[in-house]
Amino acid sequence: MTAVVTAACGTIGSAVMRQLLVHGVADRVIGVDVRDPDCELPPGAEIWKHDLRDPGDLARLAGRLPSTVDILVNVLGGERHPALRLVEDVAWPPPEVWDDIVDLNLSVAYRVTKALRGHLIAGGAVCNVSSIAAAMPWAVSPAYGAAKAALEHWSSSLAVLLAGDGVRVNMVRPGFVWSEQWRAVDRAEFDRVAQDRVPLRQPAAGREQTACDVADAVAFLCSPAAAHVTGQAINVDGGAALVRAAR
Repeated sequence: MTAVVTAACGTIGSAVMRQLLVHGVADRVIGVDVRDPDCELPPGAEIWKHDLRDPGDLARLAGRLPSTVDILVNVLGGERHPALRLVEDVAWPPPEVWDDIVDLNLSVAYRVTKALRGHLIAGGAVCNVSSIAAAMPWAVSPAYGAAKAALEHWSSSLAVLLAGDGVRVNMVRPGFVWSEQWRAVDRAEFDRVAQDRVPLRQPAAGREQTACDVADAVAFLCSPAAAHVTGQAINVDGGAALVRAAR
């Protein structure tokens, strides 16, 4: 069982690589990123350096892959830091910044999936990492919320389009996970937002949601245990989407 994971050196991507192997969902995980990993990779994992936003590099990746791929996890998303241009009003970013965010969170997943479609086998799975921002107002970055909402609509259509090939398509919606994107803001702001908006308190006092929680959901959706699950989105957010409009 071979899996391909994008943005594999990021907080969620690296956790997805690890948990696919831990749960026995994949024997080999090819992580794709533009940088080297920050820590030692688990047995069965490897990093291939490709820029998925470069059409030529994406074609080279597709050419390197084995003839069959069982799992594709599109993690790549978020926002470029620093932005392409100065953003003075997050509600109305410069058009170049809006387009860049939409490309990173929607169009790259489309292009990667299209490039790898011929490798995906019957019984395989695609999992796209969305966000709770897709399902509620996200005034701090409307472009991000809109792009994730579009990703979900496309993913639902993709589930129908690939059903005849025996390939399932699902999504996970992380809530507030401390990550590189949040580091661009600051820890105090993250703690304030999470405390205000996440109602579920785990038994371990003060334990916040982690990338591993998200990765466990991805592993389930890509496993035989979810053989009849397709076109679905699972919130992994500690109930944040239940209580109020976020951000």
